[in-house]
Amino acid sequence: MKRPARGFTLLELLIAIALMAVLAVLCWRGLDAVLRSRDRVNAASDELRALTVTFTQIEDDLRRAWPIRLLGIKARDPIAFSALENNGPISLEVLRDTNALLEPQRFQRVVYRLRGGQLERGFGAWAASNADTDATVTEAAMTWQPLLTDVVALEYRAYVEEQRTWVTAQALANAPSVAARMGAAGQ
Repeated sequence: MKRPARGFTLLELLIAIALMAVLAVLCWRGLDAVLRSRDRVNAASDELRALTVTFTQIEDDLRRAWPIRLLGIKARDPIAFSALENNGPISLEVLRDTNALLEPQRFQRVVYRLRGGQLERGFGAWAASNADTDATVTEAAMTWQPLLTDVVALEYRAYVEEQRTWVTAQALANAPSVAARMGAAGQ
């Protein structure tokens, strides 16, 4: 005798659908967590890349300031710190040598400043009319480029050779001659 083919009961179908729904929710939550983690990793990677580019640019500007010190230009220090306002953020000013073969100006003034939570780099041509005057370009003639956003604070320090210690830029901004206090290193 042949047995009639039996299908699934309604209860068995409901249990199977409930198990598949639970598995779908678990998979969806896992996938959502993976996607959020990927977004956080991408954001951190972008921030790290921006920091790397910024520090590389600062390093290049400081390296190109070294020959200026050796040329003995008396018009200004190759590396200086200044505050635009009392107790305001300190700006780093660098007078750097350019590649004379590729650029028409021999010297370039570079300023790093923190303004409105954004670290900016400004650069423009610099020329001294004689050894006693400083004929730098004005801020309007400088080209400004944003480097980092959402910067809360920025602190510069310089190594003072005669004291054999690191000094904050705030203390050096009030000094009469930064290059004299920073010694031969000019860092």
